[in-house]
Amino acid sequence: MKIDEKLPIILQKVCAGFPSPATDYLEDEINLNEELISNKASTFLIRVSGHSMVEDHIYDGDVLIVDKSLNVKHNSVAVLNYQGQLVVKKIVKKNNKFFLISKLGNHNHFIEITEDNETQVWGVVTYVIHKVKK
Repeated sequence: MKIDEKLPIILQKVCAGFPSPATDYLEDEINLNEELISNKASTFLIRVSGHSMVEDHIYDGDVLIVDKSLNVKHNSVAVLNYQGQLVVKKIVKKNNKFFLISKLGNHNHFIEITEDNETQVWGVVTYVIHKVKK
């Protein structure tokens, strides 16, 4: 399936409690581009490899929707080129400086983003697509 195909959607919101008997029919269609992508020209998809972002609900094999036109803010999750390697990390702002949070064991390590460590932001993650775990 291509992401620009329209899919059927039920207009009634799903309840996590008891189901409503009145919502057993389709009302409209949804276009995932319109729903998930604000700026098509600056958006790309990328697959995650690794487990360092599970605390942010990003898992190995997930697909990230990333927008290059968005500015990094405190607590943004972004795709970066860090020292020649593509990584996805949370970025925090502290004392007017930006840091990557790297989780090693039970400890958070903060790596300051500087010109010296060759860090380039590729874009801000706007959505995470993953399978429901069984």
